[in-house]
Amino acid sequence: MSLRNEAKSVFQRLKTEDEVKVRIALFGQPGAGKSSLINAITGQPLAPEGVTTDTTKESIHYEWHSLYLVDLPGYGTRGFPRESYFTKFDVLSFDVFICCFDGKLRDTDVDFFLELKRRGKPCVFVRNKVDALFQRGVTVPELKKNISEEVSGTIGNDATLLFTSCKTGTGIAGLQDALASCLGEVERARFFRFAKAYTSIFLEKKKKACEEYIAIAAGASAVNGLNPIPGLDISVDAGILVGLFVKIKAVYGIRDESLGMKDFLPQVLAPIANRLLSFASKDGVMFVLKKFAGRMVTKALVKWVPFVGQLIAASAGFAITMAAGNDYLKDCHQIAEYILDQEMKNGAG
Repeated sequence: MSLRNEAKSVFQRLKTEDEVKVRIALFGQPGAGKSSLINAITGQPLAPEGVTTDTTKESIHYEWHSLYLVDLPGYGTRGFPRESYFTKFDVLSFDVFICCFDGKLRDTDVDFFLELKRRGKPCVFVRNKVDALFQRGVTVPELKKNISEEVSGTIGNDATLLFTSCKTGTGIAGLQDALASCLGEVERARFFRFAKAYTSIFLEKKKKACEEYIAIAAGASAVNGLNPIPGLDISVDAGILVGLFVKIKAVYGIRDESLGMKDFLPQVLAPIANRLLSFASKDGVMFVLKKFAGRMVTKALVKWVPFVGQLIAASAGFAITMAAGNDYLKDCHQIAEYILDQEMKNGAG
């Protein structure tokens, strides 16, 4: 493969990393908390909550980086008959489905699930608002057992049923694990990057997914190390690092405005917060690159040496991006660990 084709291939892979979407569709009875689940999965206030009437006239789309979530309207209704439903909403393009309910399963939802099952699409059942389960004289474990038996009697024992509460956070981590298990390898990595972490295990998976992304960005820098235009390779490296830093910070849900708040973090983490604020801009990245000035000079000088010089230049570009990217990842991960620890102590995770 020629150098030009190799460069095109590497940069295309970096672009593809940002374009691949994890497509999740939710369906179920109105008022069951689908919007709350969307917000809980992403950790972002994407969907308006508190709607208790079935006003959905079309599919409602929400997006958070690589996560693409859709609230589907009722299946088999007068407005959306079975015959055209799958085509109209491109149902088979979704990776996984969530049936959300807080009472009895509706016949139309069961029919939709059975059609999904027939077509080989994974679906997770979520009995939401478990914090509100109550029946005089019956314990919560007994209520859950009754619901499980009712659901398995309706749709079979092979369906996944989870109990969640978006109010208390109960079961959300388990739901995320169930969704991840339904995804392919590529989509699973995207899911770990941009879904909210409720456990330290999920946070570690998020870190691993970021490390894989850094390696791809470093590959782009390696190819860029062979750039024959003086000065342009440094500019491109800076652009790659800016994009990488912004992406990593978004992966952890870290906002600049929060980092700048006086009481957001303990004093010991203040230097880390300042670095994160400083380095996610081109000027900040140029400061980072000064740390690797020796390698930058080497890369610029040796690239003109036939063959061996190009290999050295490429390896220098790769090493710089790997080192800078992993340093930034380490800082973000440390901040995220603190935030998760505080959420768990406060009962929000």
